[in-house]
Amino acid sequence: MKEISLQLYSIRDAITELGFEKVLDEVAKMGYTGVEFAGRGDVSAKDMKKYLDNAGLKAVSSHTGYAILKDELDAEMEYMGYLGAKYITCPSAPMGTLSQVEETAEVLNIVGKKMKENGFTLSYHNHAPELWLTVNGKRSLDYLYEITDPEYVKAQLDVFHVLRADVDPYEYVKQFAHRMPTIHLKQMLSCESKEDARAGDGVIDFRKIIDITSKTGTVEYIYEDEGRGDQLEMARVSAEFLLTI
Repeated sequence: MKEISLQLYSIRDAITELGFEKVLDEVAKMGYTGVEFAGRGDVSAKDMKKYLDNAGLKAVSSHTGYAILKDELDAEMEYMGYLGAKYITCPSAPMGTLSQVEETAEVLNIVGKKMKENGFTLSYHNHAPELWLTVNGKRSLDYLYEITDPEYVKAQLDVFHVLRADVDPYEYVKQFAHRMPTIHLKQMLSCESKEDARAGDGVIDFRKIIDITSKTGTVEYIYEDEGRGDQLEMARVSAEFLLTI
């Protein structure tokens, strides 16, 4: 891959210990070309932009909490717009009951419309429970995408969590590839353990995922690893593999 971004939650402990400036420089040295934020602490947009520019990284996206999207959207768009990001993603929302899914869909449609009017794209990022749970006779995630406007609410599938829910990740990606500008490449050690693994050490064929999505408009590939260990070293090892596929 010529371009691969890192979800910064993967190296959250390193950020806490060393700060964004040092860690972003390390991320760039590994070969990543962009990042997706999962919180920014108290770093100003001006300082964060300087850190990114100095490292030669682009701000691709941000995982932004549901409550922030509802109540502080203008401030979030101002910050991410200053960094040059085009995508803002909701990482979770109430999805356990029919009424929750329908309310979430209503909120995301409103938020997504406003974001599009301001030059951003909203996506929803899944975890396994949205595929385990069913509402209205369908998977909660399927129903959410059915009742949200695809013009305003895109999919950011996490292939690890799709497989964790015992759903075929390749077929599921095909189902929603038409509305997926960004995707999470996250590796699973085995279907039995369902543990995180480094990019080259698991059962998910990232090359196959890329081949499917690259034909339908996915433009940003974002790697994430929530495994235990030295987070910077884990990210570095995975980058070595990702840059070869």
